[in-house]
Amino acid sequence: MKSRFAIFLAVAFFALPASPQDKSDKFAVFVTGLNDAAPVAQSLIKKLNESKPFEVVGKNDTAKVVVLISCIPRKQADLFVCMYVSQYNGATFKTFLGGGMWAATSADAVSGNFLASIAQDIVERFDSTSKDNLREALQACLLMTDSKCNVPDPLQKEFGAKELTLGQYLLKKNQ
Repeated sequence: MKSRFAIFLAVAFFALPASPQDKSDKFAVFVTGLNDAAPVAQSLIKKLNESKPFEVVGKNDTAKVVVLISCIPRKQADLFVCMYVSQYNGATFKTFLGGGMWAATSADAVSGNFLASIAQDIVERFDSTSKDNLREALQACLLMTDSKCNVPDPLQKEFGAKELTLGQYLLKKNQ
């Protein structure tokens, strides 16, 4: 009897839905840099985490933007000559947002300039890139089916519908 009760409690405990984890309101960014770029990447990660709008996440976490940093091999006294590439990290597409190069005597100076450039890339291009990727995903769905496809929420106002067929999409697109 006790074992049945213990099994019942265990099933009840594990079958109950877990409470949702608190999601951060910050903009998730994944940053990576190998070898000579590691000091710049570490400095950029620190600056991003200290800033209000950004939060650096790990490679297994969901990020809205991915930043890759690469630097020319250097000797101790040489300048850091580095570049970054930022990409929109969509559900199905990774799309170029921006990039830049910088040379400075310290990794901190390079990462400071990269932070400003990455923020500018996001402010200027993130929303339009996101909508462009949603349009491409809708087009792919419509080309692969004879039935209707769901229109993503951000595009429903533009197309005036929640679902579209290929013919409806082409008519609305060319109006």
